[in-house]
Amino acid sequence: MARRWIVPLVLFLLALAFALCVWPTRWRYDHMTVDGDIVPVRMDRLTGRADMLLPDHGWVPVEAPPDSLGDATPASL
Repeated sequence: MARRWIVPLVLFLLALAFALCVWPTRWRYDHMTVDGDIVPVRMDRLTGRADMLLPDHGWVPVEAPPDSLGDATPASL
């Protein structure tokens, strides 16, 4: 009788573990060129925030350059 609900429970827990740990990952990785150097970029799938990896500083936010009006423009990656 107990085996009747144990198998579906185990299958559900395996599917949940796969969904949380394997797919989809929180970060999407890409790269961009900064001053002639290619640097890794990670984008948070939940918030859309992008960070680039600098050798001496670690992960730092990607900032958009100001446009001619002084307003921030979206960064193109």
